[in-house]
Order: sequence, then structure tokens, then C-alpha cells
Amino acid sequence: MDKYILKMKNIDKSFFGVKVLGEAQLEVKAGEVHVLMGENGAGKSTLIKILSGAYSREGGTIELDGEELPQLTPKEALDKGISVIYQEFNLVPYMPIYENIFMGKEYGKTILDKKKMQAEAKKYMDRIGLNEKPGVLVSNLSVAKKQLVEIAKAISNNVKVLVLDEPTASITDAETKMLFQIIAELKRRGIGIIYISHRMSELFEIGDRCTVMRDGKYVGTVMMKDTNEDELTKMMVGRNIDCKKMENKAIDTSQEVLKVEGLCYKNFLKDISFELHKGEILGFAGLVGAGRSEMAKCIIGEYKREKGSVTYLGKSLPNSVYKNIEQGIVYLSEDRKDEGLVLIHTAMENIALPNLKKLAAPFLNRKKMAKMAKHYIKELRVKTSSHLAEAKNLSGGNQQKLVIAKWIYAEADIYIFDEPTRGIDVGARDEIYNIMYDLVLRGASIIMISSDLCEILRVCDRVAVMKEGEITATLYNDEDLTQERILKYALSGGE
Repeated sequence: MDKYILKMKNIDKSFFGVKVLGEAQLEVKAGEVHVLMGENGAGKSTLIKILSGAYSREGGTIELDGEELPQLTPKEALDKGISVIYQEFNLVPYMPIYENIFMGKEYGKTILDKKKMQAEAKKYMDRIGLNEKPGVLVSNLSVAKKQLVEIAKAISNNVKVLVLDEPTASITDAETKMLFQIIAELKRRGIGIIYISHRMSELFEIGDRCTVMRDGKYVGTVMMKDTNEDELTKMMVGRNIDCKKMENKAIDTSQEVLKVEGLCYKNFLKDISFELHKGEILGFAGLVGAGRSEMAKCIIGEYKREKGSVTYLGKSLPNSVYKNIEQGIVYLSEDRKDEGLVLIHTAMENIALPNLKKLAAPFLNRKKMAKMAKHYIKELRVKTSSHLAEAKNLSGGNQQKLVIAKWIYAEADIYIFDEPTRGIDVGARDEIYNIMYDLVLRGASIIMISSDLCEILRVCDRVAVMKEGEITATLYNDEDLTQERILKYALSGGE
């Protein structure tokens, strides 16, 4: 791992007059896993898109295998051996695996040589352990297998540098282990791998070196074996972040606002009962599949509960999302891109969507919309060039702030946050926590579903632990509450 296969030096880039990269740099050796870290908005995605040819650079140089590269198109980057596998896969779901692998480089001039393409595709699939027939439609594959199709595509392009963006965000532990084995094999073949993830533990397991970015600039590069989580966090945000409970200002939480009794839903929920108080942040912890998201969707009416009742201020809630929103009960999905935002709409339009009645008199008042959007962008410190910027161009943390902004403007009383910081860096997480705390100070109440035990301990007043559709314990956040106790009830129900 002594040979540098990629050198990016002094890379500059601006959007709409806002500088997003300033003399950024990244150097990757052949046969290493190079972790790229930084807060959302630090410039990681922009740097990678410049490498892949999706964006042009305004300054700096890129060398691949000793050759200085000019401005590239995405196809030219692929031809040079640069492949990027994003969280949102670049696959055509209703085409078979082999056609996805050879898209743009098909065999046959007038008639496709499907037999040859399938045979060649099978060779690439075998190399990475993708045990499917080449003719299977991509839409029929699991997330992990779709990821393997992307890797097979990269290998078919004689990849030299492979970028993996949050590759384990949606796959199981067993699938993650298999992915790491494939990465180890790619390393042995001398491929340089750029690995982007917010899961610290896996970075130390798989990474060789780490480059940290902050505010579009290069902070430093360290050996993973010579550093730790605290040092990397400090490099990313310039301060330490811990799991200690946030300061609890005097809030009267005596009033019960929401009561759930005997809630049942198919095989997911079994006799769920709890209360939520005004000004409280009630956490729900548990393993994946414990039924936490299903519970939230039953409360808001997206899923039709089969048994049990949900009452708000003593009145029964209907099985209707629309009516519950009108009463001030809102759900912020873990899938903000598909369920929380319209990515091709502007920041202003996304905040306005559930509030159109407020903004119409009787016709839609765009000046009022703009004023409202600018107010919340400033209040929540959304990093964007303009209120007219499309949501798809914002980082994950700033997209999450947009989702929160639209419901604050709607004057919601109960917020159900489902994995509010998934895919968000540690610095942006702190900002989200502070926003949540401000909401309860204003009199709102919050249910927070999270798989991150550190943030559960940091933010919540009480913690309900779920296992296989049941609440196994409700714990108060005090000195006796630890990650170990939560895991005990999540794994064994406390037995």
C-alpha cells in the first residue's frame, strides 16, 4: 500500500457564489480502504462528484495512477476506472442484472448478444459471491444484492478507485460481514477504496487511513490504528460530543397529552400501552424489527390499528393521517428522502407543503412563502445557498431541518421523530437535538425512536424499550440508566 493511485490536490468549487470546497485534498493508495469523514455539508459529496465527473472543478488537480486528468464527464471517469456506489443505487429496477452490468457497453452492434453478456456477467457476479441468475430482474433483489450488482458493474469497468457511500446503512450485520469480505478481496487486487460512513465502529474495523474534511477544507489524514472516536470527532467538529444527558431546564411534565392503550397491529405490535406528557421527550429503543416504526404509524393513522385506543387530550384519535395532522400530531419518517421531502422542490416549497392554507389569501402568496422560508432557514441554521435551492442539493442534516421546519410552521403539538439522525454526522446531530429541546421548551411533546443508544441517553427523559412488538421496560433517564440496561431489555426482555 505504498503506491498512491489517486491524488486530488487544492480542489475548489462554488455554487451560486457560495464556496463549498477550498483547497480540498484527498490521496488514496492502491489496495487501501481510505475513510472520508466530515459533517454533512463538509464537502465530501461534492469532492466525490468532482472525482466522478458529475461536477467540474474550478481549481486544483487530479492524478489517477500517475496521469493528470482533465475535466471529465461521468462516462469518461468510468472509462478511466473511477466508480461511485451511492446510497441511492444507479440501477434500472425492471431490467435484468446482466443488462444493468453492461449498460452503455453492450455486446452487439445492431442486435444485443444477450448470451455473451449473461456469460460475462456471471463471471463478475461469481467473483463477488452474487449467487443469482444474470437474468433476474434487479427489482427482485434485496438491498444488499443490489449493492453487489453495483460492485459487479464497477469490476466490469476495470475499476481502479471505488467509492462506497454509506454502504451498510440499509443492510443487515450478516450482509455487512459479507461486504467487508468482498472489500478485502478488492484490496488484494490493488483497488483503492474510498469509504464514507457515519458508523464509527465499522470504520475502525475496515479502514486503513482516514481523511477528515470540515467546511469544505482539508483538516488532516490519520492512520485508523493510531486514532480513536474522540479524536476523529474533534477533527470533524472542533469540539467533543458525548452521551451525557442534556441539561434539563425546569419543565412541567405533569400533564398527560397522549395515551396509548392495548395497541395491536398484525404480528408487529402486541398490547402496546404508554403515556406521553407535555414537554417530555419519550424515547423508544429496541433492535431492528422490534415494531417501533409500526407503532408510530399506527398512532398517526397510516396503519390501521386492529385493537386498542389512542387518545389525545382525552379525545380518541381517528385512523386518519390528515385528521391527526390537523390536530397537531405529526410523524417525521426515518426515510426523509422518500417520505419527508419532495426532493425536486425548493426548500421554500417543502416547508410550505403542509401549510398551504396559511399561505393562501385566497391565492398562494409567494412573498409570504419566501418570508416564512427565510425565517425558518435562519432559525434552524439550514445551510443552503438560497430558499429557492432544491432539497436534493442539501446535505442529510439540512434536509432533516427542512422536515422539522415545515411541522414547526404547522404548529404541531406532538412530534414523532423516527431515527432523526440516521445518516447524519455528529455535529449536525447536536443541532437536531437542540432543535428538539427548543420544541419542548415551547410546550411541544416528542416521541423519539432511535437505534443509537447514545442519543437516547443524551436526549430523552424516559426510555421505553421494545422487543418483538412489546414494551419490555420503561426506564427513567437517571444515573442508573445505561446502554447495558437498555440492551438487556431489548435482547432478552429483562429475563
